[in-house]
Amino acid sequence: MNEKLYTPLEAAEILKIKKNTVYEMIKRGTLKATKMGKQLRITESDLNHLITPGNNRTEDYDYVKSPSTDYSGGRTEDIIVCGQDIVLDMLCSSAHTLCRSARFIRSYEGSYNGLLSLYKDEVSVASAHIWDYKTNSYNLPYISSLIPGEKVHVYHVLNRPIGFYIAKGNPKNICSIEDFSREDIHIANREKGSGIRILTDSLLLSHNITPSLVKGYNKAVSSHLAAAAIVAKGGADCAIGSKGTALQMPSIDFLFLRDEQYDIVIKEADINRPEINTLIKVLNSREFADEINAIGLYDITDMGKRLL
Repeated sequence: MNEKLYTPLEAAEILKIKKNTVYEMIKRGTLKATKMGKQLRITESDLNHLITPGNNRTEDYDYVKSPSTDYSGGRTEDIIVCGQDIVLDMLCSSAHTLCRSARFIRSYEGSYNGLLSLYKDEVSVASAHIWDYKTNSYNLPYISSLIPGEKVHVYHVLNRPIGFYIAKGNPKNICSIEDFSREDIHIANREKGSGIRILTDSLLLSHNITPSLVKGYNKAVSSHLAAAAIVAKGGADCAIGSKGTALQMPSIDFLFLRDEQYDIVIKEADINRPEINTLIKVLNSREFADEINAIGLYDITDMGKRLL
């Protein structure tokens, strides 16, 4: 028997999300799709795979721009930029416009894994949004230990609202991280190495909640979109993620938790590369700030400021 296939619109209806969100998930590798002629089709098993916690299919790299023109000086090395926020997609696209000899490639690894990849010279730029509950600060307390013995530059990108994804109307009356310990609450967790997973673990630790007592804790998904989709489908009561993703899911509500700091990290050895200079130039430009500000979700105060 042939497996049932769905169009992106049908998948959106099943997941209770917008059709454009399905296309974004396909682009990022969160949801697998097959091209049939000029149309995309999604198998029933791939759809079920997405909404089953514990499955972590992701494609590591997604090309933002792939210029085909040959340049007399030869193509420069690829610039791989880690992180999941759409702002990084926009940053790479704008940088490529100014530096067409470079190929800016996106990797959707989480903060911890991205910093490790930067340390191992597998990527050029790593984003980070790792909360240190002991100092109530972001990123800087971790960077020296994750990238030991090397000088790095850290640039601020933005602050963004993080909170709880909950069913419409909040039927379980979820108000705080302490509700994760309730017998009637199941969560959709994030994969180890993501900034959201580190935030979740740190909140549980600071509230003396034993992770093994949290239902759903050991079943993780690999993106904000996947976590929100599980809540939208009723597979979990709650997940933690960005507000931007919640707005793409009409069937869930968003309960604000905190603003988190989103930065990028670059090795000092790479800082004078023209492609990296272009990236930083874009990050500090008024045009880029206006473009991000128009989204309406982010605090871009001090965007481009060097923190380290």
